[in-house]
Amino acid sequence: MIKKTKHTSEDSTVLYGVPKVSYETYGCTPFPMCLKACANYLGRDLDYDYVMAASGAAFRLVWDTTSWNGGNVDVIFTYDDPVKIYQTGMNAIGCKYNLLGRTAKSKKEDFIQFIKEQIDSGFPCIALGIIGPPEACIITGYRDNGRTLLGWNFFQDYPENGSCVKTDESGYFITDKWWENTDTKAVMSTSQGSDETITFKNIVENAAAALEGRTNGKYAKGIYAYDAWKKAILNDSEFSESVIMPLLVEKLMCQGDAMDCLADGRKNASIFFSKAADHITEHSGQIKLLAEHFEEAAASAFKMADVLGGWERGEQQMRNLVNPRTRKQLAVLIDEAKNSDLKALEILKELSRLSFLN
Repeated sequence: MIKKTKHTSEDSTVLYGVPKVSYETYGCTPFPMCLKACANYLGRDLDYDYVMAASGAAFRLVWDTTSWNGGNVDVIFTYDDPVKIYQTGMNAIGCKYNLLGRTAKSKKEDFIQFIKEQIDSGFPCIALGIIGPPEACIITGYRDNGRTLLGWNFFQDYPENGSCVKTDESGYFITDKWWENTDTKAVMSTSQGSDETITFKNIVENAAAALEGRTNGKYAKGIYAYDAWKKAILNDSEFSESVIMPLLVEKLMCQGDAMDCLADGRKNASIFFSKAADHITEHSGQIKLLAEHFEEAAASAFKMADVLGGWERGEQQMRNLVNPRTRKQLAVLIDEAKNSDLKALEILKELSRLSFLN
């Protein structure tokens, strides 16, 4: 049971007991991890595999066809509508979707008012940015009438952020530089009362939509991402011995992020559907097979890690990535994962046509 306390004073409110989120905990996809932590704090016993599947994040795969883009992994690209992932995710944990986005006309005071109202009511906020890149994090409190924020952020302990971040005795970050960070893009409430209930059928339909994907502008999504990823990996001109180190680091990061999408996403999709098969007995055979295909896709990512020499993103992995033989092996495994996802997609389409699923 989570031990919760709320400390208030004239110009501050801090919610203690919100579970920590970090890359060292139970996953590597920030937004669903924040959803689970907030849901658990609010007394909703939800598992990570459910939140990954119900939000749709478990089924994403995106590749920028024009560059090696470190933003490929962002959940915002899961659906064609960029806010759908946030709306679906909030509804999945029983919260009403309420997002305040940052624009050229946004004022810091508006963000402060939004955050204070939620925290004072006992609800942590999920924000994009605050510290580091525009990934999801949790705001658990404020001081100095909102000028200083506290919470959990995946980048709070990174040395490059040391000048603008302090650490509370609870482990929460403390920062008064959050607005100056131009990657602070939005804040969402976790107040109760979802716009709609996420059903099993909704999850199946959203999974099919994310997995089927298409090429949207410069982004290849879902099944289409595999061919774009493979093409980039097999482009020998991008991996000559003369490639400077920063560019090679960028390429390895993109490769690793795509592997993470499969390892974390498809693995948790497999766990979710394996559990569902125990409850939806009439079609348990199909659902179990669906889980197996997602498990196979995740396994392909682990094979890629073996080929690269591990999950680390260091010098050894960079040297291996330059090697044409390594990249040809990766291309085979990319096709392997694609075939597993194609089989899963066919089952998802079949299940989506069953009217009684709920």
